[in-house]
Amino acid sequence: MNNLTSTFRLRWPECGLSTLIRIALCSMLCFIGVVLAVTSVKAHEGASGIIKQRMEAMKSMGDYAKLVGDMFKGKASFDLDTIRMASESFIRHGQTIPMQFPDTPESREGPMTEASPAIWDDWQQFTALAEQFIRDSRQLEAVAAMLQTSETLDDTSTRNVRSAFFKAVKSCSNCHENFRLEHE
Repeated sequence: MNNLTSTFRLRWPECGLSTLIRIALCSMLCFIGVVLAVTSVKAHEGASGIIKQRMEAMKSMGDYAKLVGDMFKGKASFDLDTIRMASESFIRHGQTIPMQFPDTPESREGPMTEASPAIWDDWQQFTALAEQFIRDSRQLEAVAAMLQTSETLDDTSTRNVRSAFFKAVKSCSNCHENFRLEHE
């Protein structure tokens, strides 16, 4: 038996069961991460052009909404920078929403579209909801900025940020309720 093999055999049993469990858990988490990444890519597979662009914009906003939502559900630590980045993403993408839905055959009927024909049938309502989302996202940005300059993080200020966040998210879901096709 060479020196390397004997060293490995001597150290492996010394690591203990808790270390083996940690290694197994880390391996499973890595595997789950890879599966989720592949699934995310597959969800947009087949989408191209404007449909893919708007799917990616919506996914970005959804990712930020999940991060911030987890903070308020106690699943993640409160992080004001993440809230600020979320509000910036909401505003930036919100401003592009009308441009993400041109009245073209590709946009209306392209593969993988989740856009309801109601978007173009009631364009005024669609753009009004997009504007409301932008206003609510700007309010979130303002509340977060006030909190950033504050010396303390108290219950009232946290409630204000929480309220502004959920108001912006509700604006987003209002649009989806009215203008997004159901998943099959």
